[in-house]
Amino acid sequence: MRPISVLSAAAVILLGLTAEADAAASSSYSFQIVRAPHPLSADPSMTDPAWQAGAVPIVGQWENVTTRQPAQGPQVSVLYDDANLYVGFVVPQASEPIVATQTANDVGFGVDDFVAVGIDTSGNGAQAYLFETTPRGVRYQQSTEDVRYRPDWKVVTAVQGGTWRAVMIIPLNAMRLHAGSKQNWRIGFFRSVAARGEHLSWAFDPIMIDMGAGAWPTFNDLRFWPHVTGVTLASNVGARPKPRLEVFGLTSAGADRSLYQQANGSFQPEHTRSSGIDVSVPLTSTINFVGTANPDFSNVEIDQQTIAPQEFARQLTEYRPFFAEGASFVDPNPDSYTDFNAPKDEVFYSPSIGPFDRGAKIEGTFGLQSFGVLSFRGYDQLTGDTFDDQAFGYKHATDDRSFMYWADGVLAHHSVAGTDSTEEVGARGLNRASGFVWSLNGADESGSWVPQGVTKSTNDWVYLEKPNYQIIAQYADVGPNYDPIDGFTTISDIRGPSGYVNFTGSTPGVKTWSMFFQGDRLLDRSGAVHEADSNIFFSAVFKNGIAINGIGPSLSELRGYAGDFFTGYPSYLDGSTVPFNLFIVPLGFGDGTPTPVDVSANWGSFGGNDLHLYTASTSRPLGSRYTLGLEYDGSYERGLTTGALDSQWLRRVSFGWNMGASTNLTLSLRGINGLGGFSPQTGTNLAAGFHTRTASGDLYVNYGSPSAAATLDRLIIKYVLRFGAAAGT
Repeated sequence: MRPISVLSAAAVILLGLTAEADAAASSSYSFQIVRAPHPLSADPSMTDPAWQAGAVPIVGQWENVTTRQPAQGPQVSVLYDDANLYVGFVVPQASEPIVATQTANDVGFGVDDFVAVGIDTSGNGAQAYLFETTPRGVRYQQSTEDVRYRPDWKVVTAVQGGTWRAVMIIPLNAMRLHAGSKQNWRIGFFRSVAARGEHLSWAFDPIMIDMGAGAWPTFNDLRFWPHVTGVTLASNVGARPKPRLEVFGLTSAGADRSLYQQANGSFQPEHTRSSGIDVSVPLTSTINFVGTANPDFSNVEIDQQTIAPQEFARQLTEYRPFFAEGASFVDPNPDSYTDFNAPKDEVFYSPSIGPFDRGAKIEGTFGLQSFGVLSFRGYDQLTGDTFDDQAFGYKHATDDRSFMYWADGVLAHHSVAGTDSTEEVGARGLNRASGFVWSLNGADESGSWVPQGVTKSTNDWVYLEKPNYQIIAQYADVGPNYDPIDGFTTISDIRGPSGYVNFTGSTPGVKTWSMFFQGDRLLDRSGAVHEADSNIFFSAVFKNGIAINGIGPSLSELRGYAGDFFTGYPSYLDGSTVPFNLFIVPLGFGDGTPTPVDVSANWGSFGGNDLHLYTASTSRPLGSRYTLGLEYDGSYERGLTTGALDSQWLRRVSFGWNMGASTNLTLSLRGINGLGGFSPQTGTNLAAGFHTRTASGDLYVNYGSPSAAATLDRLIIKYVLRFGAAAGT
């Protein structure tokens, strides 16, 4: 590791001048939940007197996170026993229509009204859960540990006039509980009003930031959830949860039956894996062994795509069971380098790993610690590379998350690409009274994968977090060819300052607004400017439903050497700077409601072209079971040096059919014509996906793939047979 930078030293000095303050204001909401006198029934009328005993005294303390104004929230009751957590909501909603368009669980989250409860069973954010329900009783859930989290839990609802009620029964074995009879939990309550596109929270702090539909509530705000007292469980409740075994069977048909998407996004021939297993075995109440053999790589659970031009690669969500379970424990660093325009760098980024053969992992928490260590082996058919890699992560975080430190790394052994070893350490501190945050982080990479044998990356920053503004100042030094082989690096060979200032507020007629200023100037080892960015964006959501979603200029330049933007080290020959400039005008109407309409126009000198981009999209329910989505995008570009004119136009129609609470069908028809440099995916693509969840597992039937350039003549049928615990638990 290199010596601490000047910015690092300043952060340490400031830390000494700002002693730890009292807990956040939400800690004053600490409350006691009571034990249920008997198991409560799934009765939305809530006539059982026990519900009154469990009433939470929070009426009048709700806040509208969108408008930053006090709001009327639901009445909430919470009780528990050694088997379940019981949560009841009584939601008054006479002033706006009750919206409940969705009918299939886990489909269309954020479109309808919903209420939610969040439970942090670790007390420090390592293991936290969200459970949401709509007025129709459609369920959603999230976990900090696994994007595949699909526990078995129950909800019943009822609508009476301008009020709707919901009763949730959440089994304690659906969450990881720390051992011991005394539990240290945090709990939060939330409500979304779809007709107004507004979000309400019981635990509120002025520095909380609203998010768009489907992305709120956020686990970033769990630091404001109040502690609960009085939770005392029998000694065996926190014992090991159920193990889980998943066995899949898969078959494919059609002329393209052997084409599968690789880690680089291309579709290449690959031998179909007709069966495989994934297993999760609890070693303690909060630590699991996870293993896989012959894992599936067909991607039928989730397909991802984009045609939008970008300076840098985008990050994807990992859904494969082996990598998804406990992913945050293996990747503990919240403060990797980013220029605020691109995703953050990652030492370990599992979507970059294509089909692999087997793996084993131990992950979980104990006390204030979380950790993960894994090993996997496979063969990359694109390069002929056999790989046998290991990764690890560790984090310590205090209860109030005011101080944390972490370490992580990857040991990669590739037969063709070579060896690569990366180790990273970092720390972060927060003074809640002043809003001052500091972070130090550094990584070393070495091995034959690095052309010069060794390279480094450091990233230090200070941050001031206030209710109406946020300021961050950062200094980064990403060495030439820093690029962990199993990681994600946007660009190497940069060093210099960057930062942003963001102002937020709410005024009459405007629900919420923000003004964002960002800039950086990053040099390479030759002394030339490798990357420079400056952005000014204004966003606002008006009370009439119109939204400005970040209007303003985005000005960037990248310097490349012989066409390589990543680094020119060590020769720096044939250097040239390319602009990536756009003026962005994105507008929306009804965002956060069931019928949003969004349009945008962008233009500027982008990647050597005079570029014009246009997008328009909308979606809406058709009755209670069907949804329709429409999209029309276009690019019009002329080469700045050649004068050649290209254009490309996309039309997409998507149709969804919620066939039941656990069954849905989606169809997508996309057509792209023209010839454009950013996305040469011309042609027609028809894709279809069917999913149903049964008591014993999940059935998937997929035709084609929306990620392909054109229609794949490929039908995949996959069934996952599950024994023991539910998916992702």
